Amino acid sequence: MFLTTGHCPIYFEKSGFEYLRNFLKTISTESQLFIITDQNCKKHCWPVLEPVFHQGQMPLLITLEAGERHKNLENTALIWDSLMNAQAKRNSLVINLGGGVITDMGGFAASVFKRGIPFIHIPTSLLGMVDASIGGKTGIDFKSYRNMIGTFSFPEAVFIWDGFLETLEPGHRKSGMAEAYKHALIDNCGYWDFLKKGDLSFERIIFKSLEIKKKLADKDPKEKSERKKLNFGHTVAHSLEAYFLEKDREIFHGNAVAAGIIVESYLSWKSGFLSLECLEEIKGVITKRFDPILFPAQDVENLINFMKQDEKNDRTGLNFTLLDCVGGAIINQRLSESLVEEGLRYYSEMV
Repeated sequence: MFLTTGHCPIYFEKSGFEYLRNFLKTISTESQLFIITDQNCKKHCWPVLEPVFHQGQMPLLITLEAGERHKNLENTALIWDSLMNAQAKRNSLVINLGGGVITDMGGFAASVFKRGIPFIHIPTSLLGMVDASIGGKTGIDFKSYRNMIGTFSFPEAVFIWDGFLETLEPGHRKSGMAEAYKHALIDNCGYWDFLKKGDLSFERIIFKSLEIKKKLADKDPKEKSERKKLNFGHTVAHSLEAYFLEKDREIFHGNAVAAGIIVESYLSWKSGFLSLECLEEIKGVITKRFDPILFPAQDVENLINFMKQDEKNDRTGLNFTLLDCVGGAIINQRLSESLVEEGLRYYSEMV
């Protein structure tokens, strides 16, 4: 089974990785293969994937430390250094084996090395499968700010096997679900109703979420209009992640997105777009399924300062995507700092 986007195919693998095997047959035997992964995926996922490669086409592994705090320029330079030491050519192939951190950073490293070498994604986390691995966004963090440096560069293909989810701790699996809830809230009320039931049919969730993201990314690959809907929940989420990274602490991306969904749903209500009934429903579903993020009320101003550096802003101020109903989003909503502060305090007092 596969989805064809406007930029790359997405293959849904069985345990034999037949799609990947067939893809590798199209790669010249003279092309060098590189796998970018982290320590956890090398231990748990690489042994599953290794038999796919025949002896004459065995890739060189570039292994990084795991976690968002390592998605930075220093580790990207380690990737470039490894590629240079191996004398990688522009016809080499980079294979990003990991979650959202690896697909973001590996895609960025490949997209600019020698002005761009081809890469593919093999996501191993639910977050990577439902969101991060498609759409063509690559990037790294800079000075604690999320995704400050990056490119729009599409992989040659994405290969998804949900068997990798068995290697994840429950917290990581739950984290990835936040993006699925976001997809439902911005685009499909029927999908929201399905997710509310709590039936974790990962195959269905992955396919449905990818359908939504594919539709928006195909319409607007460089995020000029429709694709901005996918930013719902993320202005707040990225500020929370930056806030904790600066304190040398990591939080699950999904928990940050869940907090962002609640705050930005509140802002949608306060802005007159979303009904109070919908806000209460969203809040009830999200708080039931995701751990709260605790921060002192006096630090709200710090979070606002992080938001001011958000990649989605323009000269007119803080730029949000808001909801006008369950299943509908509106983009380019400029909000006052005082209103955003109110939303953050609402969340802080709620949890």
